[in-house]
Amino acid sequence: MRKVAKEHSILVGMAGVLLILSTDAAAQDPAFSQFYANPLYMNPAMAGVEGPAKVYLGYRNQWPGATSPYVTYHASFEQYIEPLQGGVGIHINNDRQGGGVFNTLSLDAIYAYHLQVSSDLMITGGFQASVGQRNMDPTDLVLPSDLAGAGITTLTPYSKLFPDFAVGFGGFYKSLYGGVAVHHLLEPYSSPSEDPNTRLSRRYTAHLGAIIPVYERRLGKEVLQLSPNLVFIQQDIYQQLNYGLEVLYRGIIIGTWFRQDLLFSYGTAIFSAGYSTGQFRIRYSYDAKLSPPDLHIPTLGAHELSMVVIFENLNKSTKHRAIKCPKI
Repeated sequence: MRKVAKEHSILVGMAGVLLILSTDAAAQDPAFSQFYANPLYMNPAMAGVEGPAKVYLGYRNQWPGATSPYVTYHASFEQYIEPLQGGVGIHINNDRQGGGVFNTLSLDAIYAYHLQVSSDLMITGGFQASVGQRNMDPTDLVLPSDLAGAGITTLTPYSKLFPDFAVGFGGFYKSLYGGVAVHHLLEPYSSPSEDPNTRLSRRYTAHLGAIIPVYERRLGKEVLQLSPNLVFIQQDIYQQLNYGLEVLYRGIIIGTWFRQDLLFSYGTAIFSAGYSTGQFRIRYSYDAKLSPPDLHIPTLGAHELSMVVIFENLNKSTKHRAIKCPKI
């Protein structure tokens, strides 16, 4: 979850990032708009819910018109394992801020137990253990001269390695699905100084949705699916309320979401489109910042691209029944 900042040049932009992270703002996680393309990031309890082995690749460029945008790369692998009665997953995330001045890399190992309560109800519980590394490298950073008066003349590079943990729970009943998750359980420090402002605040997530089939009246054949969704995220004092509707028709998916806080003090419209076959899925989305007509800031959008590959042949012998939930 990002905070809005002004970037007028590479000097002011870089210095702004440094000042934000060195004063009263706690460290925040990157935000994503395609929640179910990579559900492991949202909730560890989602590991293996589709059954077959699945590989995900994702890219997000936030504020692309700015001098130093936020760029995030992440990838994951997950699969349901019959002897373990659950799903396993591995997730890698690389978040680059300020043109690479700040670089955060994390590796997550995930297990989710699947409990088949009845033919219609399944409950999952997931646990995630992670190793994170945060680097700050000011080698190519030149501070504006007016910062000297504030006592900021030099910056010392650092590298911090830290453990991290998360838990989550999920429920799937017929065409309904939902869950809750808590990340950064121990609120680790992301810098050697252990400054309270560099602690990773706990991230709380709650999500709920449904897949509604629409049938052709005369033949009773399913022609498309509607999927309304709600995702709420809170980290420290920052909140996200994401809600939207997605339409799936013959492998083509189109979605519209909105993001805001509970006080309606900001808003973002998210438009996405993608295509899915049996073993390959791809999707693109764009975040458009909603602002008053007299205020136009073209740098506050975001591009996001995801790709998923399913390896059906690795899971042919499993008795696991596929759970209804968004596939991308």
